[in-house]
Amino acid sequence: MLKRGFWVVLLALPLFLLGAFFFRETYQPYGTRLLNPRSADTLDFTLTAHDGSRKSLRDFEGKVVLIFFGFVNCPDVCPTTLLELARVYKALSPAEQARVQVLFISVDPERDSLQRLRDYTTFFHPSFLGLTGSPEEIAAVARKYGVFYQKSNVKSALEYNVDHTATVFALDPRGSLRLIYGSGKAAETERVVQDVRWLLRG
Repeated sequence: MLKRGFWVVLLALPLFLLGAFFFRETYQPYGTRLLNPRSADTLDFTLTAHDGSRKSLRDFEGKVVLIFFGFVNCPDVCPTTLLELARVYKALSPAEQARVQVLFISVDPERDSLQRLRDYTTFFHPSFLGLTGSPEEIAAVARKYGVFYQKSNVKSALEYNVDHTATVFALDPRGSLRLIYGSGKAAETERVVQDVRWLLRG
């Protein structure tokens, strides 16, 4: 009986692997797929996390990383997007959550202190990490990701808005940029969850 069970498992294994491969090759992501994924070498950066530590993209190797650029005083798109990402994260299993990291990179380093960044980012989920740096460091990272931002409606040194690209960048566990989500697309929680699971299988 044991031998029979062994052979059943042995024969079923290739079918399982074939099915996994077929799903991997035929899956159509919801996010916009980059035909030529950009590697970690071209996207790496080092910034200051809201806990004061220095973090680079390579610190998250082995995880799917979801990156969004924004600022604490943002009145609409930033809190909305972080709420959408929190819903995606909570829809994952604990094992999957351990392999996913959400990063919020500030494009307003003059006002977004570490404490403000920590309070803001972790409000959406305790695991979310806020990152900042000098204006020069932020500008360099934004260029790598093709993110535009600039101050607008400037009333004083502390009173202004920041216009910025509202895109979520999804990197696979090897640090390659694979998918992007335009403004509002992350609201489709289940579809983004399936994309994240597809990236985790990669």
